[in-house]
Amino acid sequence: MTWRGEAIGAEHLAFVCNGCGDCCRKHRVALTHRDLERLARSLGAAPASLVEWLPPDQVDLEAVSASMVLLPPGPRLMVLAHAGGACTLLDTDHRCRAYAARPLDCRLYPFVLERAADRRVTRLSLFDPAGCGELRSGATDRDELTQTDEARWARLSEYQALVLRWNRLARHRMRLRHRAHGEPEFMAFLALAGAPGATCEQ
Repeated sequence: MTWRGEAIGAEHLAFVCNGCGDCCRKHRVALTHRDLERLARSLGAAPASLVEWLPPDQVDLEAVSASMVLLPPGPRLMVLAHAGGACTLLDTDHRCRAYAARPLDCRLYPFVLERAADRRVTRLSLFDPAGCGELRSGATDRDELTQTDEARWARLSEYQALVLRWNRLARHRMRLRHRAHGEPEFMAFLALAGAPGATCEQ
């Protein structure tokens, strides 16, 4: 068990999604390489077709600075693509076309777990308390939620280490006045070019 007693906000475990799809319209989901690999494999799609690149003025830099990728136009954040005001994975019935392979941020939404120095969960809150869920008893297993949160942070740390390497190489190329590498090269750097047939990791 990785919760400290009855963590503050444990009552939020009763939150249950009502399937309206509003979160897929109003939020932009930052991706890791593992999220994108899993989605591309599940959908049989080219990784580049699933993403957009947001500039700094469209993101919370304090939260995502370590995930900003240096590309020719400048720093960009890799997120799930939107079209017509919604995630491109949202179908006409307000359901995700890749639900089983969805990003870990989507799996955690709307839960936010706060942890102490010993990594035990001390507080649970909802990302959007005025959101569209409904309450039912015993909706979410806290151990499963904790494992998903731990996996999310582990994958994010792994991705940010890759972004750091890429950005160092990009700055080195700039100093040497070499051609800047763009999105296709970044996908290849992440070994995602052949993602639909690649070994998938959560």
